[in-house]
Amino acid sequence: MREKLKAKAKAAPARTAPARARDSRAPLDAFLDEILLVCPRCAGPAVSKRLDPTARDTLAPRRLVCRRCGHLQESRPPAVAGLARVGHDDYFRLPLWLATPCCGELLWAFNARHLAALEAYALAALRERRRDPAHGWSNQSFASRLPAWIKAAKNRADVGKGLARLRARLAEAG
Repeated sequence: MREKLKAKAKAAPARTAPARARDSRAPLDAFLDEILLVCPRCAGPAVSKRLDPTARDTLAPRRLVCRRCGHLQESRPPAVAGLARVGHDDYFRLPLWLATPCCGELLWAFNARHLAALEAYALAALRERRRDPAHGWSNQSFASRLPAWIKAAKNRADVGKGLARLRARLAEAG
């Protein structure tokens, strides 16, 4: 019986954290193309996208569409970006679909790409930031702006569990 369990464990390797992560220098704004939110009508998953997909302006008007009930809503740009509470978006002031309590804080992601970037960076044993040859050091990248509690080694296991909860929540959104 033990031999079967050992063989099974070898056949299905556990998901391991990446050994190394490099800061891509992408700002948090790079993940704003699609934001998963909680629908104000049915509390299901809703998607917020720019009305003009080619617009790169973070203040561009957006449209919210619920995947369950079909609720449709358009936004005006916020007067000042960044005034929303943590775990809410700036446009509709709705809670993010991908949010969970973790280490006494709120762990959140805008979408699947943002969640993947968080997993890669937060769970890596070695995190690297390099100086840009043209611009020097920058403090605007997604990785450099992560809160200290996410990057703390003592919280790595709890952050990993929180990210797993967000991954399961993402699967619920379909």
